[in-house]
Amino acid sequence: MTTQLLEKPFTVTKQKSYPLSVFDLPVFFTPLPTETDFRSKHGMVVSEETYWEQYYESSGDVYYDAKYEWNNGYLEEIGMSIHRVLFMSDWLQLALQCYFSSHSSGKIIGGGITGFRVPLAHKTAIRKPDIAVVLNGNPKILEEEECSYHGIFDLCIESLSDSSKKDIERDTIEKKREYAEAGVREYYIIDDTDRMVFYWLNEWGEYEEIEPVEGDIIRSKVLPGFQFRKSDLLRQPSLEEMVEDEVYREYVLPLYQEQKKEKELALQHAEQERQCAEQERQQKELALQRAEQEQQQKELALQQKELALQRAEQEQLQKELALQRAELFAAKLRELGINPESILL
Repeated sequence: MTTQLLEKPFTVTKQKSYPLSVFDLPVFFTPLPTETDFRSKHGMVVSEETYWEQYYESSGDVYYDAKYEWNNGYLEEIGMSIHRVLFMSDWLQLALQCYFSSHSSGKIIGGGITGFRVPLAHKTAIRKPDIAVVLNGNPKILEEEECSYHGIFDLCIESLSDSSKKDIERDTIEKKREYAEAGVREYYIIDDTDRMVFYWLNEWGEYEEIEPVEGDIIRSKVLPGFQFRKSDLLRQPSLEEMVEDEVYREYVLPLYQEQKKEKELALQHAEQERQCAEQERQQKELALQRAEQEQQQKELALQQKELALQRAEQEQLQKELALQRAELFAAKLRELGINPESILL
C-alpha cells in the first residue's frame, strides 16, 4: 500500500484574501487494490534474506493472508489440512506432551509456525513442520528467545495437505527426501488414509518405515518408551482412557496423576472457601439475631418502666381521690354539726 503526493506543490499567493479551504491543501491518494493483490505469491522468486524479513512470520501481503515456506529461492504456500487430520495431529501432540512431562528429555513445538533451515547438497530450504521435537542431546539447543530453530529437528510431524496433488507430493516425497538428507531422525506423515506413514532414519541415512508391533502400535526409535496405536489417532482417547491402557500408562500416568491431584486440591480449596463463606454467613445471621434480641430486650425494659410509671401515677391518683372524699365527708359532717375528729377518735 503506497501513498502518492500530487506533483503540484502547496502554495499560498498574496492575492488570496480569503481563508484557506480544503482545495488549497495537498491531496493524498491511496490506490485501490487490484486483482493481483488478492493472489497467492506461491512460486514467486525471493532471496532467503527477503523471506526471513518479509514472509517468515507473515504473508507479506495486506490483502492475502497465507503462510509460506521457502524452497531454494521460491515461495511455497503451506496448504491446509482437513479438520479430521488436524484433530489427529492435535491428539498426537497431546501424547507427546504427556511423554515429555514425565521424561523431560526434550521440547515439543506445535502450531506449524517455527521454521528451520534445511541445508542440502544441491539446494537450501526453510520448512515449518506442523509439530517438531528438539531433544536435549541435540547439538543445537532451542533458544527460548528465538522464533526459529537454528539446528535440525530430531522429529518432524506433518499433517498431510491434500488440497492438491502437488501439496501431497511436497509432504510425501520432497520433504521426506529433504528431512532424510538433513538428518531429521524421525518423520511422521499424519493422514486419515493409507498415506499415513512413520519413518525413522537408518544408519545409511535413509528413511525406513516404522513397522507396527502387536497389531498397530507404533514405537518411536528416537523417544524411548513413546508409543501409540495408529487406530487411536482417529479414535483420540481421553487421558482417563489412556491412563487405563497399558500402551500409554507408563508416560501418561504421571501427568494424569498430577492433573488429578491439582483438580482435587482445587476442589478442596473451593470447598474450604465455601465452608468459610458459610461460616461467615452463619456468624452474620447470629450477630443479627443477637442484635434483634438485644433490641427486643431494650424495648421490653422500656415497656416495663412505662408500666411501672403508669402504676405509680394511678396509685397517686387514687390517693388524691381518697383524700378528696375524706375532705368532702368531713365537710358534710361539720354541716350536720358533727366534729369529724370526734368520729375518728
